[in-house]
Amino acid sequence: MQSFCLLTALGAAAVYMSLHLWQRGKYKEFLEPLDRKQYFFRPILAGGLWIAERLNFKVLGRYFGWLHQKIVMLNGSRYAAYYMKIHWASKILYLFLGVVLAGLLGFLGGAEGEEWYLIVPGAGIGLFFLADKILDDQYRNKVMSIKREFPDFVSNLVLLVNAGLSTRQAIERIVRDRGCETPLYRELFITLNDIKAGLTEHHAYTDFSERCKIKEITNFVGILMQSMKLGGGQMLYELKRLGVECWDMRKNAAKQLGETASSRLMFPLMIMFVAIIMICMMPALMELSNAF
Repeated sequence: MQSFCLLTALGAAAVYMSLHLWQRGKYKEFLEPLDRKQYFFRPILAGGLWIAERLNFKVLGRYFGWLHQKIVMLNGSRYAAYYMKIHWASKILYLFLGVVLAGLLGFLGGAEGEEWYLIVPGAGIGLFFLADKILDDQYRNKVMSIKREFPDFVSNLVLLVNAGLSTRQAIERIVRDRGCETPLYRELFITLNDIKAGLTEHHAYTDFSERCKIKEITNFVGILMQSMKLGGGQMLYELKRLGVECWDMRKNAAKQLGETASSRLMFPLMIMFVAIIMICMMPALMELSNAF
């Protein structure tokens, strides 16, 4: 069984690295735009890309649609096709990596038993779907961050519009002051750049709503669209109302997070309680054992 694990690990590593070395020149420019921090495995992604391009994953129906929706929310519809390829390439890389790691672990750990025929490929399949979990976590973190920052953004926007700035000038001022380190202001920065590049405000704000895909942003973009069509007389009132709603939602979300945190603390508290009882009872138990 150890030989099976070792041969499987070496075979998977050899196949993937051969494909990667063969195709890395072809995909060098294609992979260049990727963020090195987020895609730290970019230097060895060419092999996965080559395999992904030769498999028709669109036939997977609902599963493909779920992935596409998450990628659109993270990167926008214009770059969805590109990042969909990157995601599938990452999944294939994880598949090979899981097989290699499980095979090496079985070999080094002295694997015995026929269950390793299932464990080695099962590890690859597990890491294959782990990429989806990472994608979903990225989306959830982005949504939570936007929901936390959005009420403050709306409040600042109302103040600046009240001071006489146009909506676009106010957004530019806020983004310039806050920077673009967090998801909300990064998306606003992209939106402003799209407008400067020649995209209409209607399309730029629609893309912004599509990338974020949360109720508060959708309502905000709806208010802006209505203001462009009918004039800005009612916009300030609607923004104030939206700001109040967002602050209420933020308070409710904070309460829910607090309740979740307190419920998670129950298990360690129970363990500590049992440990304290054991410590208190130990002297009495030792006395009883000595008595008998």
